[in-house]
Amino acid sequence: MKLNDVRKSLKTEFENNNIDSIDADFIIAEVLNVSHTELNLIDEISNSQFQSIQDFAKERLQGKPIDKIFKKKYFYGLEFVVDENVLTPRSDSEILVEKALKIIKENNLKSVLDLCTGSGCLAIAVKKNANVDVTASDISTKALKIAKLNAKNLQAEINFIHSDMFDKIENKFDLIISNPPYIASDDIDELDLEVKDHDPRIALDGGELGLKFYNIIHNNAKKHLNENGYLILEIGDEQKYLVTSLFTDFNFIECVKDYGGNDRVLVFKN
Repeated sequence: MKLNDVRKSLKTEFENNNIDSIDADFIIAEVLNVSHTELNLIDEISNSQFQSIQDFAKERLQGKPIDKIFKKKYFYGLEFVVDENVLTPRSDSEILVEKALKIIKENNLKSVLDLCTGSGCLAIAVKKNANVDVTASDISTKALKIAKLNAKNLQAEINFIHSDMFDKIENKFDLIISNPPYIASDDIDELDLEVKDHDPRIALDGGELGLKFYNIIHNNAKKHLNENGYLILEIGDEQKYLVTSLFTDFNFIECVKDYGGNDRVLVFKN
């Protein structure tokens, strides 16, 4: 069977269903275990390979994201395992990692807490790029299982704690980072199918106005931050003023925009 014919057919089918045609190449490359550029060098594929491509394509057409189909996602140059129990890492969250690493280096920070760690992407990316002690917590045991697997695969030494926010956190830290659930409860059903049906609701639902977990962080962060410690939070597109208004007893340092020009990360100092 001619690979070129399969590629053209699948790309057309995806485009007709408002799916990025690059996902067709991703599926084919994964099945054939080659890079995307190597696809142009392959002429024929077997019937079994074609069937696998069709099976994965069917999942994609039903709305399942590529990352959840193949259970992996690249984030900050690292490959993470993801499944239905964790939020798929978004590239915009790399902004938080970059800012954290800059602050760690400039201030010689030694300890970091990552709240709502999920897949562990923030904690692990920081640990792999800075000489700091990193603790990561999550309320979900299923999420922590994935985070621990990622830490093992990526050889990152992280202290994981099963905790509902700060409940089981005892130490103080130089830096607290978090990408908490921040979608307003009433807005979740309006999200794209790929998100609302394939990311865990617990990782999305931020309660009324999406501020539930920012309130919890505000009410507890000072008890767990060292003197002159930093707090870095990811936020939703339109939450800058809502969240900064909660943290008036902290020194607001800056708001960092994401790759799309949206307000994405807030930096505070104790």
